[in-house]
Amino acid sequence: MRNKQFIAGLLILGWIFSSCVSYIETRKMDLTTKNNSGQILNLKFAGDPGGNYPAQAEKLAKAGFLNNQSEEYGYYDVRFEVTTRDYTPLIVFAYYIPAFLLTLPLLGAPTAGEQFTLVAHFYIFDSNGNLVKHYSDTNAYKQWVGLYYNEGFATKKGTREFSKLFDVIFEEAQADSEEINAALREAGPISGAASFAEVQANIDRFFSENPYAQSRIASR
Repeated sequence: MRNKQFIAGLLILGWIFSSCVSYIETRKMDLTTKNNSGQILNLKFAGDPGGNYPAQAEKLAKAGFLNNQSEEYGYYDVRFEVTTRDYTPLIVFAYYIPAFLLTLPLLGAPTAGEQFTLVAHFYIFDSNGNLVKHYSDTNAYKQWVGLYYNEGFATKKGTREFSKLFDVIFEEAQADSEEINAALREAGPISGAASFAEVQANIDRFFSENPYAQSRIASR
């Protein structure tokens, strides 16, 4: 009877370990970029000022990627997509052997796995809230889930991967800087444009109609 209870307890513990989940808390990411070219005219963050993303966005774009010495000529926004799909590492099958049910998870062996697919978006709008350019890049990777692979672990990994995506995106934007700056200058600086309420309405309308628009120079 005791052996049955012991085995049942191990099975329950194994199920608990295997049900651990791992996810990326995007609002806690500390994103960085290596690009400090400063070749694109200064822009203002167009996102929610009450959220945590402004600090992330400014650290990304204002740390040297944008020309902070110039007047603000438009707006920028960043968006994140994270999708996951479960998978089973081969080592998990060892948990069906009762002797391993408790010891392996406690030693740090994975109890499950998830495949993360990340998509980073960077948008540039002119001073009237019209789209100038949208860039996006994606990456996928697998990550084990277990007792010591929690949400904090996944967020750190996600931070590194998203930072790499923005490095690629900013390199592409830097190559298009002349075209982007010409479009921004044509619309003029923020100081002489429409009220921010009108601008925000235009940007909100764009995202409602085109949540993930294709990368292009907007037609005028």
